[in-house]
Amino acid sequence: MHDCTNLKESNLKAVTVLVFLFILSFSSLFAQEPSIKLKIKTLKREINKTKGGHKLKLLDSLNNLALYKPEYQYDSIARTTIAYALELDSLNIAGECTSHLIYYYANRTEEPEKGLKLFISFKKQILKINDNTLLANLYINGGDSHVYTNALKSAIPLYNKAEEFALKAEDSVLYAKARSYKGGVLGDMGEYAKGSQILSEAAKILRNKKDTLGLVTTRNTLSVLYSKMGFFKEAKRERDEVINLLLLIKDYLGLQSDVYNASIDADKIGDQKLRIALLKRAYNYGMKSNEGFPLKPIISYDLLSAYADNDSLVKAKTYYKKIQKEYATKNPIPYEDIYRSALADYFFATNDFNSALIQAQKALDILLEENHAEGIHETYNRLSRIYKRLNDFENAYAFSMKYVKFKDSINSIQNATALSYYQTLYETEKRDFKIANQKAEIFLLDSENKLNRRWMLYGGASLLLLFLIAYLLRSRKFICAKQELQEKFSQSLINQQEKERIYLSRELHDSVGQKLMLLSKTVKKLGSTKAECLANSSLEEIRHISRGLHPSNLERLGLTMAINAMIYEINANTDLFFSEVIEYIDGNLSKKSELHLFRIIQETLNNIVKHSEAKSVKINIQNTKQTIEVFISDNGKGFNMNKQQTEGMNLGMKTIEERAKIINTNLKIESNLGKGTVMTLSIPTQT
Repeated sequence: MHDCTNLKESNLKAVTVLVFLFILSFSSLFAQEPSIKLKIKTLKREINKTKGGHKLKLLDSLNNLALYKPEYQYDSIARTTIAYALELDSLNIAGECTSHLIYYYANRTEEPEKGLKLFISFKKQILKINDNTLLANLYINGGDSHVYTNALKSAIPLYNKAEEFALKAEDSVLYAKARSYKGGVLGDMGEYAKGSQILSEAAKILRNKKDTLGLVTTRNTLSVLYSKMGFFKEAKRERDEVINLLLLIKDYLGLQSDVYNASIDADKIGDQKLRIALLKRAYNYGMKSNEGFPLKPIISYDLLSAYADNDSLVKAKTYYKKIQKEYATKNPIPYEDIYRSALADYFFATNDFNSALIQAQKALDILLEENHAEGIHETYNRLSRIYKRLNDFENAYAFSMKYVKFKDSINSIQNATALSYYQTLYETEKRDFKIANQKAEIFLLDSENKLNRRWMLYGGASLLLLFLIAYLLRSRKFICAKQELQEKFSQSLINQQEKERIYLSRELHDSVGQKLMLLSKTVKKLGSTKAECLANSSLEEIRHISRGLHPSNLERLGLTMAINAMIYEINANTDLFFSEVIEYIDGNLSKKSELHLFRIIQETLNNIVKHSEAKSVKINIQNTKQTIEVFISDNGKGFNMNKQQTEGMNLGMKTIEERAKIINTNLKIESNLGKGTVMTLSIPTQT
């Protein structure tokens, strides 16, 4: 009895504490709300009293306080800030506010077309902005606006621009983000192989930089692409890991997207019960999200289709009325191709085949314009079924043939991709097995050679022959020693040269550069425009020389991005057309080997620019299990290799050869007059 009383008292205390904590948290939640409202009200009052730069500063603070919060009229505040910033020619503030507002329209509301109009109207101002990070974000959000309004092709050049500015900003995470979005769009356009390659590269960068949220987004997009290629197991594995992580951090914005994608896979494999369950789950996550519900229209459309396809007409009718009320009157209709397809499915299920035909044809027109592969494929099948129910067998057959042809095309792509995927695994195993066999054969041959040499010695070779062998061996040893000494000297000279370059680069940057910067500021105070201009140009020249002496990008960005940055710079300043496929190779070589590889590529590209008269250059860098394979070719005038070898290589070629020897690299150069030049490198990775 005593124990029971104590238990009741302890339970009562626990409940009291819980109630107190609940009231405390509830009151703090509501205390915060008036606090933000009060700050906004105070800022607005102050803004009305001020002008000029101070007013812009207050507007910027107000914009940040209301950021992405529709309840505080964020849209109106952001537009006011942008307009006033442009009036004062403060482009960076205008650009940052524009970037946030475009993101808000594309990712937080159901109005991406507003973001697209805003981006297009701001495009003229972009050219005047010199903040590379801001420019990269602007182009990423501009690309998103195009994607969400189904202008997929138009998004690709914008993501390319974002990559370019992210490289200039030396921001590898931002670069990977732009690459990831581009890879996803390429997948939507049917370029599965290219899209998956870009996404894999982006994932490696984000994993290396420990950017968890960025990695989650990229892996989610990769899972979608696996699904489109027919790799449902791989897609599920990627997606399940992402969903578990998002559940831990309660990221409902991400969960609505991932679970919705899982519902698409369920539809593809024919599990309709799972499809509907996942769509409802995705809808619930969207309703829980504090960061908006951008997929609400798509999920609503798909629920209408799912219920219509599975004879749940009462539920389908509910969603039909809801969709018509929320989206039919909007201009443009959000995700109109999916909206039209859903209506076609609903009208088909209710036996209104003429209405179904109108909606399906409208959906097809949109999908063909944007080259949306999967959507076109599904709509051909939808139209075939509708025409069949209308007894128009000629059109039913025509669309059935289009569906079959398109399906065969997609299947062939999927089969080719699958074959390539598994062939890579097979080739890796085959290569390892081949190497093991070769080692065994070498051992056997070596044993046989030893036996033969023993018989020769026992056969009694003459003293003269022994003398000649000894003489030749000695001569060869002398020649090898001499060559080795020359190579060591050359390599030592190159290594010493690199040390001197690093020293001079730092001295120019830290000593001379700092003094010139001080001189520039002093001259500016004195008001001498010409002297200031001269000081600034001298400072820029010193920086250029410093960067030329030592590649600072190699330390800041890593080898892969430093090579990309070098290619971008040459591409921007010459008429050469570059075609590059560069895999992520950071961390596979020692720092010394990375520097020499970078210098070899740099010297090769400089030779192409100066001497080759080429129009295009192809660069391919692959990361195999044991080596880094580099392939560089141009379509220039070429040169006579035999003449080069007999008359002696020029200094640039000699330096490339010596650097290759330093890092134990297999170097091969092939060139013919009028047929261009090809250089291949095989560099062993560090174990």
